[in-house]
Amino acid sequence: MSSIPVVKYGSGPISVVLLHGFCEDRRIFENVMPLLDQKNFTWYLPDLPGFGDAVNLGLLELSMTGYADQVRDWILDNNKGSVILAGHSMGGYVALEFASHYAQQLKGVVLIHSQMRPDSAEKKKGRDEQVKFLKKHGISKYVKKVIPSLYTPEFCDANPDLIRLWIQRASLYNDTGISLAIQSMRDRKDHTKTVQDLTIPVGFIAGAKDPLIPIESSLEESHLASVTSFHLLDNAGHMGMVEDPEEFAQVLQATVEQLSVK
Repeated sequence: MSSIPVVKYGSGPISVVLLHGFCEDRRIFENVMPLLDQKNFTWYLPDLPGFGDAVNLGLLELSMTGYADQVRDWILDNNKGSVILAGHSMGGYVALEFASHYAQQLKGVVLIHSQMRPDSAEKKKGRDEQVKFLKKHGISKYVKKVIPSLYTPEFCDANPDLIRLWIQRASLYNDTGISLAIQSMRDRKDHTKTVQDLTIPVGFIAGAKDPLIPIESSLEESHLASVTSFHLLDNAGHMGMVEDPEEFAQVLQATVEQLSVK
């Protein structure tokens, strides 16, 4: 049984589970939800263990499987049947891990500013340094450093209040939850073959200005899926749902509509 908290929007027959990314919670999508079709779709927004209202919820195991199993248990507990599973950044890693074990429960997968390949050796080293920094300096100093790095410098300069808001929110998470997430991202599997073997459609939403995932990488990965949908957000970096909510909502809606009829 899963205890992850979930907020529901809409009452349509097609279920979409929308997973937030690292150092975020379900509120990262709050400005997008009113812009989405809530008559034909029902949108479910969980807080993953360690974040938001699940800040004190532990993982079933220290891996992406731990997050994926919590989501699967919630789907089973609530009799949601087949869903479209969409994940932003780390949420995309969770969605791929879910698909590698429970593809029969999915109508489709959407990767939002995310990727299927694992961390490079250099990136893994960087994750280890993050864990050390977090342990030494604590959550408040850590998120002050991390949150701005998720956005383009131009967006940070133009939206200081919003950046401060998310630093404040993330400061309420705990060191353990953040550390577990970092280690789980560091040790995640290569899901290239997972995507190649999927018979369900896979959607990709990428940001033209993403500072973390190059557009070339997203385009290359999108060609590995047998049935795919690719959308580019021209005015967004890594945080399209915040940087350009209207364009993001249009693209997300178009993507889930494409996946729901495949």
